[in-house]
Amino acid sequence: MTPTAVVSTKDRLLEAAFEEFSRNGFAGARVDEIAARAGANKALIYQYFGDKEALFQLVLERKMQELARIATDDPDRLHEAVGEFFDFHAANPDLSRLMLWEALDFRGKALPNESERKKHLAEHVAEIERFQKQGKVDPGLDARQTLVTLIGMVHVWFSLPQVARMVAGTDPHSAESLRKRRAHVVDVARKILEVR
Repeated sequence: MTPTAVVSTKDRLLEAAFEEFSRNGFAGARVDEIAARAGANKALIYQYFGDKEALFQLVLERKMQELARIATDDPDRLHEAVGEFFDFHAANPDLSRLMLWEALDFRGKALPNESERKKHLAEHVAEIERFQKQGKVDPGLDARQTLVTLIGMVHVWFSLPQVARMVAGTDPHSAESLRKRRAHVVDVARKILEVR
């Protein structure tokens, strides 16, 4: 008999916060609603996390840490890593919505975890530049623009599902649509990155 995993109150609050922030954004999210979703006392949010912004920061940080586990250090399979990022977003479709809310709620202000996130993105740019020097990625590409393009190819399917539905003519979240989109994203990433 396998023991049942016990989910801590802190983890339940983080999951509930992810759902609430994804649905209503930072400004629209309510601490009482997060506590109610988690079946916890609202005071625990302040005890564990400090305030709503610190909670938002931790929710994003956790998702970004999960995303950071995808290996991008092999130049011969960088296009496949783009497919793995797509898979992550398919498994976490609310992440794109949360990032859109972040863009709206924090426009003109520093983002939660901005310095850590900029550092992580700079590491991806440096990887692309290293692969270019190794002759594995087209050296004519601007590494920063390339990273934004690859991120955009993944995000657009989840952040603009209505456009994906109208163009593709199908439910963008169906298994078949996700399979086709993933194959396309990987193929386009390979063609963008290949040395000409």
